[in-house]
Amino acid sequence: MSFDKGLIHHWDEYYKKDKAPSFPSPFAEYVASKLRTKQNILEIGCGNGRDSKFFSSKGHHVTGLDRSGEAIELCKNLYSSEPIEFFFGTITDIAKTNKKKYDLIYSRFVIHAMSLNEELEMLKISYKLLKKNGQLFIECRSTNDPLSQKGEILSHTERVFGHYRRFIILDEFIQRLVQIGFVVVEAIENIGLAKFGEEDPMVIRVQVIKA
Repeated sequence: MSFDKGLIHHWDEYYKKDKAPSFPSPFAEYVASKLRTKQNILEIGCGNGRDSKFFSSKGHHVTGLDRSGEAIELCKNLYSSEPIEFFFGTITDIAKTNKKKYDLIYSRFVIHAMSLNEELEMLKISYKLLKKNGQLFIECRSTNDPLSQKGEILSHTERVFGHYRRFIILDEFIQRLVQIGFVVVEAIENIGLAKFGEEDPMVIRVQVIKA
């Protein structure tokens, strides 16, 4: 089984068991606090839909996207009465079938589950899908996260510990965003931002705009 198929299988099994929390993530609450007007939002890697549901409850129009079929099936069952669109596939797929432009693209704990090539494709397509002055918000695990020292070593940033992760170097990530055309509004790397139970990972938060 390839790493890509293995990763999808991992998340299919995870969402099949409905193990994910239902309350909004701290990152979703942080992003929502910055929004002063109603937004057309695309969430990349919506998982069980908890953050999509949260944004929708604030009056935003939300599209949730995930390449786990189990996750999308779960979302459609949980939120069948909500005005949220859920799509199975990647951002490449949605760009081919959906001609919408978005005010905001949101992605939490997804970038570090992608290869570098997948990340670059996702960022380039995100830029195309955003309206002028549209915003991209990303949260991901940093190379300074203790989890980056565990598991099978594939490269200086890639590990397999339970499943594949590619930990992100903030400065290099910012360079890639700027090369695509984004303007950096805020970039943070710290603990205390994504606590869950006893886990407090070192994460990166980035807010950029399409100028």
